[in-house]
Amino acid sequence: MTSPAAPHPPQLSPKLPQLAAQGFALRHSRQAHYEFDWHVHDCAMLLWPRKGALHSAWQPEGEPGSAGGFEQMLLTRSQAILLPVSTAHRTQSTTQQQEHGELYLAPEIARALTGRGALRLDAAALAMLDALLAPALDPRAAEPLVQAVVRQITRARPLELARPRSPARQMAARFAQALDWNEPLPGIDAIACELGSSTRQLQRACQDEFGQSPVALRRQMLAAHARRLLAMGLPLAQVSVQLGFATSGHLTRLLKAVAH
Repeated sequence: MTSPAAPHPPQLSPKLPQLAAQGFALRHSRQAHYEFDWHVHDCAMLLWPRKGALHSAWQPEGEPGSAGGFEQMLLTRSQAILLPVSTAHRTQSTTQQQEHGELYLAPEIARALTGRGALRLDAAALAMLDALLAPALDPRAAEPLVQAVVRQITRARPLELARPRSPARQMAARFAQALDWNEPLPGIDAIACELGSSTRQLQRACQDEFGQSPVALRRQMLAAHARRLLAMGLPLAQVSVQLGFATSGHLTRLLKAVAH
């Protein structure tokens, strides 16, 4: 997911009315292909994946609307982001199946949390967060459980943010995502536009990173995915349709032209 700077002001997604009774609120999502563009909340938020992976980007405090002034992280199980009130952020799943939780905290509860940004959750914090989302949880047990979660998170270790990937590796990741979701592979010009790069810059980056052109990399990844599907026992005709080929002959010619 590309993450251009947030619009100023970003969309407000208010949560305070939901926090009035207990000082916290929970949201649980299993939505496939989850995506929520830049927005802010009027409270603090803890977001953590339970299944799959989430790519999240957020603007550090004091940098509203600044070009490129965001941090980003690919979150998986045992990782989370803790965002103060009014922090612009966006989130998108990077796997076909995903499940995640969001815990919204009123200012008087979030005040105890000194850390912010990407965190590593220990086993105790994960167990308590999972318990909060359990359908059978007695509502009376939720409040002390949230207080225990907050105390545990104050001890969480910050995560070192990964350095941004090169445009060529972002392109390869975009291809892999499309194949994983059974979507048509985007064209090179469309990828360059999505990444805010020119086609020529993308060609140079791909040659430096992979020693081949973007078109060759696209064909190689497409052929490798087709071979994996065929090895799973799927018929050639079905694989051809799934990958967007007009005929099985077109796929056969690609497999012959692209070496293993």
